Amino acid sequence: MLDLGILKIYNASAGSGKTSFLIKNYLYIILTNNNPLIYKNILVLTFNKKSSDDIKNNILECIKNFSEKNIMNKYRLFFDYIINKSNLTKDELYKRSYKVLKKIIYDFHTYTNSICTIDKFTYRIIRSFSPNISLEMNTNKFLSKIIENILYKLKNYEVSNKNYYNFFIDVIKSGKIWDLNKDFYKIAFLMINENYYPYINKLKKLSSKDFINLKYILIKRIDQFEEICKKQGNKFFKFIEKNNIEKKSFLYSDIPNFFKKFYMKNILFNPFKNRIEKNIKNKNFFSKEKKKNNIFIKKINSLYEETKYLYNKYISCYTIDKLILNNINLFSIIHDLNKEFLSIKNEEKIILNEEMNQILYKKINKSLPKIYENIGSQYKYYLIDEFQDISIIQWKNIEFLIENSLSENGAAIIVGDPKQSIYRWRGGDYKKLIELIYYKNSVYKKELKFLDTNFRSCIEIIKFNNLFYSFISNKFDCPIYKNIYKNSEQKVYHKNYMGYVELNFIKSIKINKENYRKYICKNIIKKLKDLLKQKYLLSDIAILVRTNEEGNFLSEMLIKKGINVNTSIFFLIKNCNEIKIIINFFYILSYNSFCKERIYLIFLLVDNNKINIPKKYIHNYIYKIIFLPTDLFIIELSKKIRKKNLFTLNKLYNKSIYDISENIINFFDLLNKKNKPYIYSFLDFVYKYTIKIGNSIIDFLKHWEYEKDKENIVIDNNLKKSINIMTIHKSKGLQFPVVIIPFTDWNIFFNNEKIKWINIDPNLYNGLNYFYLEIKSYYKHFNNKKINKIYKQTLSNALFDNINLLYVATTRSIKQLIIFSKLGNKKYSISYYLKNFLCNHGIWNYKKNQYFFGKKNNNTI
Repeated sequence: MLDLGILKIYNASAGSGKTSFLIKNYLYIILTNNNPLIYKNILVLTFNKKSSDDIKNNILECIKNFSEKNIMNKYRLFFDYIINKSNLTKDELYKRSYKVLKKIIYDFHTYTNSICTIDKFTYRIIRSFSPNISLEMNTNKFLSKIIENILYKLKNYEVSNKNYYNFFIDVIKSGKIWDLNKDFYKIAFLMINENYYPYINKLKKLSSKDFINLKYILIKRIDQFEEICKKQGNKFFKFIEKNNIEKKSFLYSDIPNFFKKFYMKNILFNPFKNRIEKNIKNKNFFSKEKKKNNIFIKKINSLYEETKYLYNKYISCYTIDKLILNNINLFSIIHDLNKEFLSIKNEEKIILNEEMNQILYKKINKSLPKIYENIGSQYKYYLIDEFQDISIIQWKNIEFLIENSLSENGAAIIVGDPKQSIYRWRGGDYKKLIELIYYKNSVYKKELKFLDTNFRSCIEIIKFNNLFYSFISNKFDCPIYKNIYKNSEQKVYHKNYMGYVELNFIKSIKINKENYRKYICKNIIKKLKDLLKQKYLLSDIAILVRTNEEGNFLSEMLIKKGINVNTSIFFLIKNCNEIKIIINFFYILSYNSFCKERIYLIFLLVDNNKINIPKKYIHNYIYKIIFLPTDLFIIELSKKIRKKNLFTLNKLYNKSIYDISENIINFFDLLNKKNKPYIYSFLDFVYKYTIKIGNSIIDFLKHWEYEKDKENIVIDNNLKKSINIMTIHKSKGLQFPVVIIPFTDWNIFFNNEKIKWINIDPNLYNGLNYFYLEIKSYYKHFNNKKINKIYKQTLSNALFDNINLLYVATTRSIKQLIIFSKLGNKKYSISYYLKNFLCNHGIWNYKKNQYFFGKKNNNTI
């Protein structure tokens, strides 16, 4: 039963029936209330469209069942719950269901609007005060347009170039290769990322001149400290030169090397190593002949301590100065980018999907939109799913609606699981859920409950996960992370079904990436044959991968072996080699000086057996033709194809892009049985482009760069006869009888949160309170407490994120969980934790490749 005026927080582990729980509470509200229109007063917020659609459809189907007195088995629990928790008779429940169903069908728009994603809810509010604004979903295309405009203006001297030229000079001095597009895109992306909204908002207000002034302040301070260090190093070398002390007189080279670092200004990394500290303390740094000379010892000891004092006094500020200076030029262009950003948005009357929460947050802080008053008076009950994925700004945008509801004797239910927080990179912040769970609130009462029964998986899968994640909890330094997993044990619901878990380790540490993947694929095919013998269907099986690249590899390999695959995200037409040949040809036709594309085209044609050049002669061949005019380059290339007619530019004049594509396909024999879907999909893409936009190859290539990551082929496989391949992120919320995780050995810091904003003293940094920091692995060597703390925190967050990712993957299976992992001793690899888990339980045996728990039976749950 609902407790009015109380925020109910449910910590719900995987398989605990979060969606069913929300549906049950929704049904209880609408069917125990005398008002059949009460559904208008309930707002259900989810984080993806599939989830909101599932909830809507299940509620509607359930009410229809009740109204027809025909209770399906999957809704029997809901029916019994309402009867047991209320004073209603069965007939009364049937009648109420019929009345509510009629009202919902009559006003279906209101019903669907009240069960939606949080993004849709936010957009609806924004449209209420900006009705002419449309939503732009293709962020990459929009950002690319901004960068393109900035580069055009830069080229044509329409913007102040001083910043840009300073940027070029600094990059050249540092010896780096600067990619304008890449670095501009990085800043543009930071501008729209809501994680960085409070920080970037301040930077956007600064002019280019402000950044130039800050840059000069930093350079001056850095130079001053480096001169102090050089002076200390110089003192040492003058002293040993004056006293005829040779370097070989020192017991170790530590002392001379230490002062050499200072003389060379190489002091960013901590120079105070344990051995040198120990030797200085024990006055043990001279060999025998100089060992008794106390004057020398005292002098060097004194110089060392003086150097150490000066270093410790200034090094914190110096470190941060250096890190900020590395990015100062990049941020100095933010003002121009922001102007272009606003100009295009205003011109096209759009907002980006990523900035919706920021727009609403800014609006609320200025003056509360009238629609909020309407929402506050309309909704009395709030049900929020997957709360661990909410961002800080999203919560602030809806928090006071919930506070208002609770103050007026409404109700709110929040359901989430910190262990399934895998969207930190997208703004999701589990900390808000943790805060609600563990910290008191003075505004409203709250109550924490646990949904800790697993209704999904069989005994051995639950048992394995309980033991493994309890073991993992001890690997966290952060007490919050430790407690989350320490208290994650689940109860078993299906007590009559054993289940099966299998861990497979590949021991060869010398095997390369490609061969390793092929080996895994070969083992998966064997496993699939075994599963089919156990009477599983291919559709019962899901292969979960971490990246699209892994999924694409497995999909293509399995299809080559005649196995149907059910996936839409991996068959991108850009991955087809024949499409790569066509695109590179387009680049060569459009840009005479693009040597890289010419070289790539030659290798593509050779690797795909389209031209015959022995590999030992390929470099000589490239050198011979690479710098020829375009028409001669194409003729020379076509000579390597044994055909009567040559491929010439004359054949392509006045042709459409579609015709040029067909000519390339026909001449180079690119079409075959395996790539038909890719080629036809590409030609369809080209045809639609020429009809809608035009016939410029250069413009087409720009359009292709915008859209290539979305264009995929459609394979009409029978889903019942197809295996599922998807990323772990896509699998969240789903379940399958059998789950295979093929590459369970990723580095836990591979895809970690790398960006931090550090607080700085505005008196030292021209009024700035925060600045951007991109975490690098070498930061652990800095002698700076603040940076060290941030680095450790980043590693801790990365471990938590990746263990969460593994948790989501290992909790999708109902009957069988099969894991493949490359065995290694790298501490930060997922396989390291799997191995250590087995060691901890006394199971590990280096001679064994496979470990299994339970039985491979196919009993029906």
